Amino acid sequence: MWRKASGDIMAAAVSHPWFSEAREIYTYVDYNREAGTRKIIETAFAQGKNVWVPKVTGDTMHFYRIESLTELRPGTCGILEPAGDGPMDSGGAGLMLMPGVAFDEKCHRVGYGGGYYDRYLESHPGRRKMALAFEFQILRSVPYEEYDIRPEIVITEKRMISCCEGKGDQDMPTGLPKDPVLLLSVVNTKLRDYYPALDAMCEDMGADRDEIIDILRGIGYEYDEGRKQFV
Repeated sequence: MWRKASGDIMAAAVSHPWFSEAREIYTYVDYNREAGTRKIIETAFAQGKNVWVPKVTGDTMHFYRIESLTELRPGTCGILEPAGDGPMDSGGAGLMLMPGVAFDEKCHRVGYGGGYYDRYLESHPGRRKMALAFEFQILRSVPYEEYDIRPEIVITEKRMISCCEGKGDQDMPTGLPKDPVLLLSVVNTKLRDYYPALDAMCEDMGADRDEIIDILRGIGYEYDEGRKQFV
């Protein structure tokens, strides 16, 4: 069950445009049945990306670049961390993959209580933020503080949740996001996993096929009837 759900999350994450476009991938290493990231890390290596994983010292978290999973050793609380003192992140753009205990449908996040990600992301504001979680971790609401830093999207084995959801004009009437990049990821994931073709998806969801095509054409993607994907 864990393996299948983690595989679905991995497939959605690595097919997302943010992952495809990022040169630098900052990611946790899964621990204690968290949504798995090791296949994501291996995919990033295979695509020639730089992979950075966290290491905690006291109340501070830094990310260090690794070139193989064999460079990891158990660290704080038994979580795998970089064994050596390789290159340390000095800032810049990239994609951050975040863990969490629970999330709600506006992407508020409950972490593990240390505040490591909030402090780190506050000092590294240029990162895209994608959280990975299982569907059972998505609750109606979770407690949060105003200073908490939310992921922009949460990917589960069943769907992708945008922090814009529930804000009316940010979504189409169907619940699909209007943001073109988010729309691309949601539609391609639904076509890959749930629907045999775009027409079937639009009919089931009550979506406007031409509107979706126009929006995605605007960012350079066309619907490929043979592959049943926007490419």
